[in-house]
Amino acid sequence: MKKTRNRAKELAALKKENERMLREQIRARLALPMNQRTHFLRKRLPGGGSCL
Repeated sequence: MKKTRNRAKELAALKKENERMLREQIRARLALPMNQRTHFLRKRLPGGGSCL
């Protein structure tokens, strides 16, 4: 019985840590300039420009 309680605590701690890391990753990406955050949305144009 003790082992299952310990396992539940470990899983809860792991989930909490995972959520914290996800928030940290989102904040880090939002701190980047817009052109670095959205480069995957842009299409290169033949004239040398880009558009969304």
